[in-house]
Amino acid sequence: MIRIGGLGPLTLPGIPWAGRELKDGMSLAVQQLNGSGGVLGRQLTLLFEDTHGRPEAGVAAVERLLGESVHALAGEFHSVVADAIVEPVERSGLPFVCASATLDDITARRLGFVFRLAPPQSYGWAIYADFLASQGFQHVVALQEDNRYWNNGSRAIEGRLQNLGVHFTRLSVAPGLADAASWIRQVKAKQSESAVPDILLLLMAYPEPLRSVVGEAHNHGLVPPACFFGDPAGRTVFPDWWEIAGTGAIQVPFLSYTRPDRPTGNGKRISMHFKKQYGREPTFVAFEGFDSVLVLARAFEDAGTTEPPNVRDALRRMELEGTRGTIRFSTERAGVVHQQWKWPPVCVVAYSHARQAFSEADLLWDAEHGSIGTTSLRRAG
Repeated sequence: MIRIGGLGPLTLPGIPWAGRELKDGMSLAVQQLNGSGGVLGRQLTLLFEDTHGRPEAGVAAVERLLGESVHALAGEFHSVVADAIVEPVERSGLPFVCASATLDDITARRLGFVFRLAPPQSYGWAIYADFLASQGFQHVVALQEDNRYWNNGSRAIEGRLQNLGVHFTRLSVAPGLADAASWIRQVKAKQSESAVPDILLLLMAYPEPLRSVVGEAHNHGLVPPACFFGDPAGRTVFPDWWEIAGTGAIQVPFLSYTRPDRPTGNGKRISMHFKKQYGREPTFVAFEGFDSVLVLARAFEDAGTTEPPNVRDALRRMELEGTRGTIRFSTERAGVVHQQWKWPPVCVVAYSHARQAFSEADLLWDAEHGSIGTTSLRRAG
């Protein structure tokens, strides 16, 4: 038996839907691989641990998986958790395929056992800034809790917007001290300025305080087309968005690492099987989970063994058609592109009505092509 250790948040304060998507994507990959004869003549098994969205819980989850003698690790959605587990994984020497976490530091350390499918935050969030400028937003306001993930993301957006001549304001509070009413009062106060806030970036924990902030903003008339919300972290894709933010929280642009209209042939096939098995469309997070198992399985086969050094070498040579494109782990001489898929699809998507299927969502911006046709968030508002 070949054991893959999966990691993701299944309970609060993490985002349970993110963990569920990762787990279901991984489970489907294991099921399909086993149905085709397994890997190296052996069956795969997935041992999935709940990280609760907390660094210390993530470290404990890794230790439990190591106690089960797993052959490789994959997954995690929350960047601060993925960053925290690097140290115990390094001690084990096992390959870790980071499926969804984007914090730059995860690959900027340039460690030989970390391979990442999700793009680094500085890349994806700069693309989000390009989208904001393309839509004609004049004053972008970040409602931001003060932690590494939100700080790094807002800096990436601010730096790009400054170069593009777009006004950016950060309204930051310490974690756990967010007050929705105070944040919205500050936004309202800025409406007297020449550059009126026209989009609020929700850089805060989910479900709270995001739920309260969206409700307070609606109570004060901060709704499209006067003022939009933005979620570069991509949580709008999860089914519980409508319970948390409300069915009126449409036209919220979010980053997605798959295009609604252009999966690969493999992606179309997997989407069909996923819907049949789980009764819903897969999100990009589910695709990341599926691909993480797929690349490990190929690496085991190419290496002819589960020995970690051989598997790591096989991952470095990887070229594999995944659910969203051809996966290769690139390495540049410096920076965050170290054993990094360069690049998965990166686009900006929004829903035009509540509970809309992702496959029918509006594709607003694409990292490769820029603006898509005549679709415009501002005109839709």
